[in-house]
Amino acid sequence: MGNFLTGTRETSAGPGVVWDILTDVDAWPRTFTPHLSEAHLDGEVEVGSQGWVQARLPIPRSGFEVTAVEEGRSWAWRGKVLGLTMDFDHIVEPIDGSNTRITYDIDLDGPLAALLRPLFRLQYKPNLEVALDRLVEVSEQRAG
Repeated sequence: MGNFLTGTRETSAGPGVVWDILTDVDAWPRTFTPHLSEAHLDGEVEVGSQGWVQARLPIPRSGFEVTAVEEGRSWAWRGKVLGLTMDFDHIVEPIDGSNTRITYDIDLDGPLAALLRPLFRLQYKPNLEVALDRLVEVSEQRAG
């Protein structure tokens, strides 16, 4: 599990619906990540693909690279934010036939990470919780 934050939700939407939303990076700010003003991925979610996110906070745009993909099940990216390295795993697990468990698992490392994790958690945890709640809502709406 991540050293920074982990969050989990369950939804009645199927894994394919959740996966499609999680991999549509350009739509994140409109679908489930209101703390971002913009997001972009060059190409498909595959190892080596590059992207970026722009938070609504007055901080620079953060680039990232896709580091792992298990099609339909999980994908991970690594990026830099204010000199720290963030590893973010998106995990989609089928449960109970048609339901899905969604997990975000986040590491935050770097020279000052141990000192900054508690401060960053205060800002990022509410964003994570809102994003997971909205992801469930959007997934269930799309699943009909």
